[in-house]
Amino acid sequence: MSQFKKALEKAKKAGQLDKVKSHPTESERASSYKYVSFDQVGAEPSREERVAKEKEEEISVQEALRRSGTPAEPSGLSKDVAPSAPKGEISLEEAKYHYAQGGMDTESHVYSQTRQVSLDQDLLLDRKVFAILEQNIVADQYKLLRTMMLHRMRPLGHNTIVVTSSKEREGKTLTVVNLGITIARETRQTVMLVDLDLRQPMIHSYLGINISPGIRDYFSDDVPLKDMLVNPGIESLTVVPAGGRMPNSTEIIGSYRMELMVNEIKNRYPDRYVIFDTPPLASCPDAIVLASYVDTLLLVARSDYTTGADLTKSVGLLKGVNIAGVVFNEGKVSRQWAY
Repeated sequence: MSQFKKALEKAKKAGQLDKVKSHPTESERASSYKYVSFDQVGAEPSREERVAKEKEEEISVQEALRRSGTPAEPSGLSKDVAPSAPKGEISLEEAKYHYAQGGMDTESHVYSQTRQVSLDQDLLLDRKVFAILEQNIVADQYKLLRTMMLHRMRPLGHNTIVVTSSKEREGKTLTVVNLGITIARETRQTVMLVDLDLRQPMIHSYLGINISPGIRDYFSDDVPLKDMLVNPGIESLTVVPAGGRMPNSTEIIGSYRMELMVNEIKNRYPDRYVIFDTPPLASCPDAIVLASYVDTLLLVARSDYTTGADLTKSVGLLKGVNIAGVVFNEGKVSRQWAY
């Protein structure tokens, strides 16, 4: 039996004989395909039916947005074109587009709820955040550090780094901020900076952003992680401030809840690198505790300030920890880097 005859039999059973003639001409057969397909036989939907279907789809999309916590926005674009939106944000029309394509991953749009702030470039440069510059000798050094870290971590699937130092004033937080910005500017991944120096938090000060809500609010007031995220106006970079000082930081970092939070941050987005700022080893064991559920550790030292004895003691304390290397701050930079 030919395909057309099979379709005709289907039409008879479905009561659609008024749409298909027994012996159609060539022109009639061509025009009949808008009403009859080989997979499904039926009349073209009326305007009322199309409107009802669109309303049904609208309700389904709104429900998906409600469950994901994404606010709905006014519509007005064609569903046939994927609308453009700021990175990390999703509009109602974009949701419709993804829904029409077979669904959307609501978890991947967490940035739609991130607080947006604008940074003061003069303030950043005054605080030695040179990674924001395209051409700078110091920024090139951070690019070299980025290359070395990523070449070490990517083959192993690692994406989390603890940064610490032997003692205070060695520049660990400055290293965290500059390295984070430098990695974020490479388009292959995103970066999250988490301030876990709960004894003396400083990331917010370097960037000029509010210290709260942050980690302290997460533990004291059950503020959800999504409400702590800050986008400092640098594409692909997200910051989680400390929220304030916590004298019992070692117990907090060693808690099961902290381990769950770190694992959540680490595993949700494989292409995101997470850098944790922690107190110096001479102050408290927070970095050692955190290192037990983080991939690798970067030790920061300061030229003409950190002694060999300091480094020997620190490496001894970090026995069993995966140390990526040691970064020396305030060293002399060769002029050859001004290529």
